[in-house]
Amino acid sequence: MAKKKWISLLALCGSVLAFSVIALGAFTRLIDAGLGCPDWPGCYGHLLAPLTEEAQSAIAAQFPGSHLVVYKAWAEMVHRYFAGSLSMIILIMLMMTINKECRQRNNMVLVGGLLLLLLYQVLLGQWTVTFKLLPIVVTQHLLGGFLILSVMW
Repeated sequence: MAKKKWISLLALCGSVLAFSVIALGAFTRLIDAGLGCPDWPGCYGHLLAPLTEEAQSAIAAQFPGSHLVVYKAWAEMVHRYFAGSLSMIILIMLMMTINKECRQRNNMVLVGGLLLLLLYQVLLGQWTVTFKLLPIVVTQHLLGGFLILSVMW
């Protein structure tokens, strides 16, 4: 019975995190930071946006066609890290539903649906950067976020 409460608690935490990812995505869009990091999943080939002057000048030399704006890169990376945390919660929920104690048809259907939505969201996140904010991709990415939030709730 304790594991059933854990999956409910994870779903609640995931709902809050999904809402945060949507809000961070909107913030990223409002400050025009959607391409703050021109590559995916990293940021200029690194896990973090550059902080030091040396790192920023090295990035300017390595990516000559791109203009680094540090706050935009950080906004994009914070959004990606929150989305990565939400992905981890979904994967933990998946592992829990495999367990006999939580293996119920409705749990498996919901978490399986979440996993499919998550995979589609990962592709859309990559395509958002690859296709340079193509409106149909960005719109599907936002709608996918709302679907994840709805299913998680």
